[in-house]
Amino acid sequence: MNMSPSNYIYHEEAGLLPRAKGFCCRRFSKTKILGLLCFGALLLFLLTLSSPDLSPKDNYGGKRQLLPNVVGLFGPANKPGRGGKFNTYIQSNIPVHKKTDLRQRLPQCLIIGVKKAGTGAMVQYLKLHPDIVIADKELNFFDYERNFKLGFDYYKTLMPPSYEGQITMEKTSNYFHNKDTEWRVYSMNTSMKMILLVREPIARAVSDYLQRKQKDKSNKELTPSFEELIIRQKNGKINEGYPGIRPSFYYKHMVRWLKYFPLTQIHIVDGDNLVRNPYEEVHAVEKFLGLPHLITPDRFVFSDKKGFYCMSIDGVNGTRQEQCLSKGKGRKHPDVDKRVMEMLTDLFKPLNEQFYNLIGRKFNW
Repeated sequence: MNMSPSNYIYHEEAGLLPRAKGFCCRRFSKTKILGLLCFGALLLFLLTLSSPDLSPKDNYGGKRQLLPNVVGLFGPANKPGRGGKFNTYIQSNIPVHKKTDLRQRLPQCLIIGVKKAGTGAMVQYLKLHPDIVIADKELNFFDYERNFKLGFDYYKTLMPPSYEGQITMEKTSNYFHNKDTEWRVYSMNTSMKMILLVREPIARAVSDYLQRKQKDKSNKELTPSFEELIIRQKNGKINEGYPGIRPSFYYKHMVRWLKYFPLTQIHIVDGDNLVRNPYEEVHAVEKFLGLPHLITPDRFVFSDKKGFYCMSIDGVNGTRQEQCLSKGKGRKHPDVDKRVMEMLTDLFKPLNEQFYNLIGRKFNW
């Protein structure tokens, strides 16, 4: 074999490669290297074609980072038996013949808000239905960017396991009014169903204020009054940027959601009526989800002590026991300054009318 330097691209005499003995000192011909380069370029081209676009433009012309396609994430995953993780989730009221394919699934329905309109009560009521499983806490997956970036596989691990035929749900009451949540939900599932609870907007804002004050345990007594927070001192106008009032702008938020989802996929619950007649509102949700009406009127028992409806749940040996919402529910609202009430009424009246026209439904606000 001719081992002259002319058979190689580089010459040892040129000092480009150190002298060595054996295989390591052999050099590749120009033809072989050219072939390898062509193969690498072809492979890179094919990978580029198959890679998803992670930053498509949205309706506003900006770029948004989408997560990878979720086709397949709805398939089998996390089968039961992994360290007994699922045992605490298994519902006892499921017929034996329906207990099949227990696994974690991405939600098919979200309760998207609004805060202080009865979302917590709705979760407890829907848990009475054997065909519904709901995550135990608010996950803030779609409204917190740091959570959303963790991906849909991560999100699925937060879901309670369900049997085949059950609907998995999650409730985060901030989803509705937080920008970018709607397109993130759409990027996961375009056929997602949403449940939206609304309430008279001023009462909702006051209730929001009371909850914020209650949570601020260290400075609760120093918390400014509702009027002080809602009115700007500089010009005496409504502070529309106050976090406690923003969720009440139903029309503005609904416009965003309807850019991605048809109204047929969003069921609107009258939060005020949920307090007065929970059975009626829960019955409508069952219909929206296409479920049999298994939450019967006798499941709702009015408590004179609490001043609102509690649930009648199954106890031991076929008995029933009363279960009420937490003591934080049903707080008495303070009287709001008359002038401030007039200003809030003037602010919300045109927005409420626009909301009615948008959804084709009126409320007694």
